[in-house]
Amino acid sequence: MKAAICDDEVHFQSFLREKLEAYYGMLEVEIDVFSSGISFLEKFREHPYEYQLIFMDIEMPGINGIETSRLIRDINQSVAVIFLTSHQELAMEGYEVDAFRFLGKPLKMEKLVKALNDYNRLWMQNGRISLQDGENTILVSWTDIQYVQSENVYIHVFTDQARYLIRKKLSDMEMQMPKNLFFKPHRSYLVNLGYVSCFDGRKITMKNSHKIPVSRGKRDELKASVLNYLRISG
Repeated sequence: MKAAICDDEVHFQSFLREKLEAYYGMLEVEIDVFSSGISFLEKFREHPYEYQLIFMDIEMPGINGIETSRLIRDINQSVAVIFLTSHQELAMEGYEVDAFRFLGKPLKMEKLVKALNDYNRLWMQNGRISLQDGENTILVSWTDIQYVQSENVYIHVFTDQARYLIRKKLSDMEMQMPKNLFFKPHRSYLVNLGYVSCFDGRKITMKNSHKIPVSRGKRDELKASVLNYLRISG
């Protein structure tokens, strides 16, 4: 996942970045920081779908956070925007640009964690991937995929209702999936952490009773990923 912080207070930029990195832990999350709406929009117009989550200060010199977000919505209607403000009366304007949440300053950690938990649940529920099964293109929800198994130049994608045979590398599939939901315990498998039933140190038992091997070097990483998943999925 990639997030952006747009705030003119240098101290607050560092503070929020530190809290986000602590929240996401070992998961690969990139955070870009901008000091003005103008500098953010310069990057955003070049890459309008690069960010999944934007923290936007409402009160900034030049173009403020509300106006910046209006321009964001002209280009991208789906990216989540969390407004930051020390004046709650300004937050009402954020509804015009479909703000995801409003967080007050000074920032309370419990409020930030709740907003991130809510966002992650929504992000995982709504995420989808396009799969080419022969001549058919299928749109599959992330949360419907139980696990993926590689076989030569193909992968088998197992869902709640079906199995798809796709000509694709497992590593390419891994790159397209959110790391807070999927984990690669073995060179031949990618698993949805939401379907893990138990782990005995050598293998994963999925909720459908299928057993998946875990490489020795992946065991501690798997435990940490499961804990992270449970924490952010609520």
